[in-house]
Amino acid sequence: MAHAELNRLQACLSFALDTLRKEIDNSQLPPLSQQSSVAHPLDDPTTYLPSTGLFEARRLSLACLGELKNLIQSPLDKIMDERFTIYGVACTDTLIKTGIIDYLSDVPNPSQGVPAAELASKFELDSQKIVPILRCCAASGWVRETRDSSFALNRCARTFIEGNAGRRLNFSMPGFMSIIETIPHWVAESDWKLSRSPEQTAFQIAFKTPLVAFSWIIENPDVLVPIADHLQVFGDMSTPSIVADYPWEQLQTPVIVDCGGGEGGLISSILDAHPSFRAIVQDMENVVALTSSIMEDRRPRDVANGVLKVEPHDFFQPQPRIGNEYSFILRHIMHDWPDKEATTILGHVARALGPKSRILIIDMVAVPNVDSTATSVQSLMLDSGAKGPDYRIPSHFGSASRIVSGSSVHMMTMINGCERSLREWEKLVKGCGLRITNVYPLRAHTSIIECALDTRALL
Repeated sequence: MAHAELNRLQACLSFALDTLRKEIDNSQLPPLSQQSSVAHPLDDPTTYLPSTGLFEARRLSLACLGELKNLIQSPLDKIMDERFTIYGVACTDTLIKTGIIDYLSDVPNPSQGVPAAELASKFELDSQKIVPILRCCAASGWVRETRDSSFALNRCARTFIEGNAGRRLNFSMPGFMSIIETIPHWVAESDWKLSRSPEQTAFQIAFKTPLVAFSWIIENPDVLVPIADHLQVFGDMSTPSIVADYPWEQLQTPVIVDCGGGEGGLISSILDAHPSFRAIVQDMENVVALTSSIMEDRRPRDVANGVLKVEPHDFFQPQPRIGNEYSFILRHIMHDWPDKEATTILGHVARALGPKSRILIIDMVAVPNVDSTATSVQSLMLDSGAKGPDYRIPSHFGSASRIVSGSSVHMMTMINGCERSLREWEKLVKGCGLRITNVYPLRAHTSIIECALDTRALL
């Protein structure tokens, strides 16, 4: 009896893991190990950029594992698995907020494990509550139960330690669970079920507020800082690839304007790699004071000689930097907004362009989950050079696309935004008098969508 799908996935996973192993060795990286108490370079994309072959091999491995799980797991187990996933989030939050994560990282022998009774005594907690929480985290691979009711951090959990990227990415906004609970009512039953307004979302229902999510966050400083930290890390995850994978030397404009550029981290990285550019960071009035202070501290010479400027600008207003001197970056801006608002933002920038100017939209590109549009594995292993079997996987990479699809639902519930497909990007861009000149996939979850004035539309 032929087991076509099972055989295909087994062969594809073997190919992916063999390539992963080879790429790790070629990159002179240490072997991956869950037993290790030391962080691995691949654990932090904000500081280490893997080779293209390594990036693709890891993504393919994860896609195969997800497809394999979908194939062999019973539907009833799958239902329970999905419903209980939310408890995993709450459990890691608990370990962080109680201080257990930091304590487990500081013990003399972190791989040996700490008894739950010791943790309960240290933090004045109930061990009968701590053990199930730690076992839930162990099932997700964050900790190991070294012996009955004794626990040690896995390598990956070190990202949650104070000061590390995962700690900042792992924000918890009070009431966030309420948004999730509101979704079915909002989509199917509420008066807003057909609305695409950023003022009529699951967020307003859950928080009982008329404010747009961004306005509410600004008015609630207790969540403003952690959310700003989260967004900073989310951006930093793609920065090394943005700098390395886009042909910056081809830009014909001397000045790069980062619209909504926050604390200026992306511009700083670009200037480090390409010092011939000048740069401008634009953001709201309440942000630029902080950004100016950071830039004056980190890049005093660039600020003093005018290479780097920070200026206030609301991207819902006309763009003041006009003409061939400027190209523009919109990173993680467009997915925040529905098409109407996104068209306003992009349209203001489009009207400022000269013929040589470019707009670089840095955002996720959602791939339709259509089985017929399968992706050839061989074409992905750009660094391998080897000719091998042509396994095929769904073009959306199955479970490896969950970050994109999850982000799309999150943006929808918060502000009626979304992660757009290439067809949707093309429609949005064309409506602003632009054309897509290229799409650059990154070694990250995002891509760079390069746009220029559509001079053909003017003929």
